[in-house]
Amino acid sequence: MDTKKTGAYLAALRKARGMTQQEAADQLGVSNKTVSKWENGAGLPDITVLPALAELYGVTADDILAGETLRGRPAESGGEARDRLLRLRLRTRFDVCFAGAVALAVLAAFQVAYVSLAAWPVSVGLLWIGYVLAAHPARYGDVALDTGTWENLYRKLLIATAVQWWALLRLARIGDLVIDDAGMRVYYAGDAWKPLIFAVGLAVLCAGMEWRLRRRAGKEASLLWVPERLRPALRRGDRFLRRTRQIWLAWLVWAVLLAGLWFLADGQLDRALSPWIAQYGEEMVRSGFPESWTILRGRLEADVGLWVRLRQGVVLAGAVSGAGVLAWTLVRRKKRRPPLAEQGET
Repeated sequence: MDTKKTGAYLAALRKARGMTQQEAADQLGVSNKTVSKWENGAGLPDITVLPALAELYGVTADDILAGETLRGRPAESGGEARDRLLRLRLRTRFDVCFAGAVALAVLAAFQVAYVSLAAWPVSVGLLWIGYVLAAHPARYGDVALDTGTWENLYRKLLIATAVQWWALLRLARIGDLVIDDAGMRVYYAGDAWKPLIFAVGLAVLCAGMEWRLRRRAGKEASLLWVPERLRPALRRGDRFLRRTRQIWLAWLVWAVLLAGLWFLADGQLDRALSPWIAQYGEEMVRSGFPESWTILRGRLEADVGLWVRLRQGVVLAGAVSGAGVLAWTLVRRKKRRPPLAEQGET
C-alpha cells in the first residue's frame, strides 16, 4: 500500500472541497498535525477514523486505501482494478482460514488428549467459514471470480477436507480393543478397515468437489492442475475429455477399491502372522512347518487361512472386474465413434 499516493489523494480531495487541514481535523475530531501526517505520506488513517474520513470526502474507504477513485472511472481501468482488489481480498480471507484449518487438522491427527477432540471441529468450522467468506460475495454480490480462482479455491478445499477426513479416521475407534502381547502393541480390531474407508471417502470427495466446481466455474474447470502452455491443447480436445470422463472415473474407482481391499487383506494377514513370527521365526513361518507338525499347521491355517484366501480373492476379483471395466470401456468408445460415412462427410 503506497502511503505517498494515499496522502496525495487525501490532499487533493480536501482541496477540491475548499477545506483547510484544520477544518478537516475539526470535523474528524483529530489534530491538524494528524491530517498533515496523512497527506505527507508519513502514515495512514486509523481504521476507526477511516469511515468518517471517507464520508467527509464523499468517497469510499477502498478508494482512500487504493489512493485513487475506484468507482466512476472508465470500465477498462476502474472496473478491472476494483475487481482485482476484491478478488485479492476474497482469496486472502480463504487462504488464512485454509492454513488455520489444515494446521488444526494435523494437530488433531496427533491424537493429543482433549486437544485433538477440540481441534478437529474447530478446523472444520474454520475451513467452511473461509469458504463462505469467499464464495458468498461471488455468488450474491457483484464480484466475478474467474475459472482459475475457482479452481484454486476448490483444490485447497479438497486438500483441507482430505486432511480433516484422515484426522477423523485417526481419532475414530472402530471395533474392540486388541492387546497383542507378542507384538507388544495395542490397537482396535477395525483399524485395518481405515485405509479402505479413507480411500472410498477420498474418491467421493474428489467426485463431489469436481461436480461442484464445474457447476460454479463451467465445464472447462477441473481439479487437476494443468500448466498454462497445455491448456490450449486441452481446450481443443475438450469434447474428447467430456466423452471419456466417465471412463477414467470408472477406472479411478476400480483402482481405489482394489487398492483398499488389498491393503485390508494384507494388513490383516500380517497381524495374524505376527505372533507366529515372534515365536517361531519368520523363515519357518513363511516356508511352512514340517509335515509332521500337523497340530501347529492346523492352528496356523485356522489363524491365517481366511486372510490368505481373502487376499487371493482380491486378486481374482480385481482381474475379473478389471476385464469387465475394460470391456465396458471398449463398448462405450465404439458406440460413441461416428460411422465412417459421417466421418467422410465432415
